Amino acid sequence: MQVEEKHRDFDTTKVVCTSKELPCSLQESLEKIAQKEGYMNYKILSRSISTEGGNYMAMLYEVDIKGKTTSGEKETNIFIKQSIPEFSLGDVSEIYCRELFFYNEVSKVFTELEDEAKIPADERYKSAKSYRGSNSEAIILQNLAKDGFTTVFRMEVMPLKFAELSIQQLAKFHSLSLVMERRRPEFFEKKIKNLKQLMKFDEVNLDFCKKMFRTSVAILENETRKKLEDKYSQILDKYINYLRGDGTKFKCLCHGDYRMNNILMKMKEGEITEVVPVDYQIILYGSPMVDFVYFIYGATDREFRKNNLDNLKDLYYETMKNYLKYFEMDVNEIYPRKIFEDNIDECLEFGLLALLFLGPFFFADENEVPDLSKDDVAKHEINVDLKFKDRLQEVIQEMIENGRL
Repeated sequence: MQVEEKHRDFDTTKVVCTSKELPCSLQESLEKIAQKEGYMNYKILSRSISTEGGNYMAMLYEVDIKGKTTSGEKETNIFIKQSIPEFSLGDVSEIYCRELFFYNEVSKVFTELEDEAKIPADERYKSAKSYRGSNSEAIILQNLAKDGFTTVFRMEVMPLKFAELSIQQLAKFHSLSLVMERRRPEFFEKKIKNLKQLMKFDEVNLDFCKKMFRTSVAILENETRKKLEDKYSQILDKYINYLRGDGTKFKCLCHGDYRMNNILMKMKEGEITEVVPVDYQIILYGSPMVDFVYFIYGATDREFRKNNLDNLKDLYYETMKNYLKYFEMDVNEIYPRKIFEDNIDECLEFGLLALLFLGPFFFADENEVPDLSKDDVAKHEINVDLKFKDRLQEVIQEMIENGRL
């Protein structure tokens, strides 16, 4: 991978900019970060990175600031998500403002609440450090890849340990929303409850949904395909209702895109030891079980669910129960087990809906991933990996046996 350099000597006013990738506004932000980090002179190394089809709404960069401080040599590793110029399925500025809102405000409230409850460091909700240079065009974060974090390839069945650690983080994220609602009621009322689903179901988005649905069902056997096609309007309405949280009585702040590729993992001696959720671009106020089901069905096969789903449900609930104890809150009063079980049961069919409308993105061949800043996604043909057919057929069979289809 070619490394493109930018550097600036702190005692001069001339900026040497050899990389054409990073705009001047980002260069200025990085210089401010360098100054705040105490660099006296430094150079900036930047390189674009690929997620092999795991990201669709940003250009991604790794940046290393290297130089001298009064304490000696120092290196700061940064990860940048730069917004694409246009995004046919939504408002780019609104998407990025929502993620900035998480890092600039929500995460700070989370930290305050955990500090007040004196939660041990290893029991806290994990998120990446954000730098103040972030703006509506780019998110600037700690580069966790330099600390050994990576992702599971988006088409693989997730490892069980990864699933367990990720479910525990999800339970803490949802729990912090419940705590925030009670300990920061004004903030919650004004800034969390109005976080609606960002996707607007206008003509463009409805065309996109139809395109993804047709791509999904085209790989199925004739009888199954016809059955789904005949129910398209009903299936679409259900999908939209889930995204909007219609009919959901129990709500909290949700991640909105809690899938395997949006969770970084760290390994030690072949064992997954830590995970950190990322990508808060579409956080919303909705059903926590949509997050849960979306995560499970997006990256597991039927055998995994048969062997582990019940245990993961128990793990989620027990994690929430134990975590809320730090705040002297009783999960049985806030989210009774019966309501929790009913919520999961009601949301299970979302696992199928998510695959029908988003599966082609999850399983797109790397060379077929559309450029959402250029391509008309309603017309772009996506070739999906053969794994998608097996996964989708398994979920459909599961839904038929459970009386949901």
